[in-house]
Amino acid sequence: MHAFRWMVLVLTSGCIISGCSHHDTQQSVATQQHRAVATVENDSILVLPPEQARQFTTIPVQIDSVGLMLRVTGRVVAKAIIAADSAVPPLIVFETNDAAQRFTEYLKARASFEHSSTQLARVREMAEHHAASGKDVLEAVTEHRLQQAALLDAESELRQSGLRPDLLQRMNTGSILIACDVPEGFLPYVQLGEQAHMSFAAVPNQDFVGRVIELADAVDPITRTVRVFIVLQHAPSVIRPGMFATIRILKRQVSAAIVPRQAVIVAEGQPYVFVQLDSVHFVRRPIVIAGDTGKEFQVTEGLLAGEHIVVTRTMLLKGLSFGY
Repeated sequence: MHAFRWMVLVLTSGCIISGCSHHDTQQSVATQQHRAVATVENDSILVLPPEQARQFTTIPVQIDSVGLMLRVTGRVVAKAIIAADSAVPPLIVFETNDAAQRFTEYLKARASFEHSSTQLARVREMAEHHAASGKDVLEAVTEHRLQQAALLDAESELRQSGLRPDLLQRMNTGSILIACDVPEGFLPYVQLGEQAHMSFAAVPNQDFVGRVIELADAVDPITRTVRVFIVLQHAPSVIRPGMFATIRILKRQVSAAIVPRQAVIVAEGQPYVFVQLDSVHFVRRPIVIAGDTGKEFQVTEGLLAGEHIVVTRTMLLKGLSFGY
């Protein structure tokens, strides 16, 4: 009986050891399979196991002649309304009190500068007729320069708010000024004076046409965008500063590939797609986006007709490709 108990104990221990060994083997295999998710041949080509590669859906690239469309979100930054005194220029209403205050300070500085210019011209004329001394001329010149510096400072403050004083002063009663930030890659397709179609949530099912009147001089270093200003004459009275608008700028006909938005990833401002080369190889391809319809991108460089691009789980490929 005692020998039988020892036999049962030995058999039980063997089973436990065997089971643990089998579990460790399965865990080791699972770990190896997990580690063999993908390999990177170079900076842009991924090699995936066949069973994982089949999990990505692709579509063929089709090149067609399309009318480019730039689609961005804009914001009403100012509106010109009739002032209480009809003899004065239109009253400009802004989306923020800070912008209104800076514009007021600019107008005051400009009035002081113009007054100093007139005063300087008057003193110089008096000096020519010996009615003013050299000291009077020097004081007038100094005051003129001080007012000029104050005007430049006020204009700089206003520009930091994203507003251009010359644009505001050109606004007619009933017009609105819209600012939108355009990606730097789209800038070659935006021209001064061209039409910009827009729609507002406050005025559903209506389309309005404005014009591009100004482009900012610099690119925002963080967003890599350029501010574009659009004016809409005779805007509906319901439109208020601070409201958002959907801006659409229609461009010329070009040959472009239509790419779904979900197929595109962006890294450091550069858009990419993943092209499937064969059953297990995927390449990260930089592209040039020339238009945006809202649902699809119009790509003019980086793709060839017939190539297959990945349209699902692209963020996973992005992480594998860039080593995130």
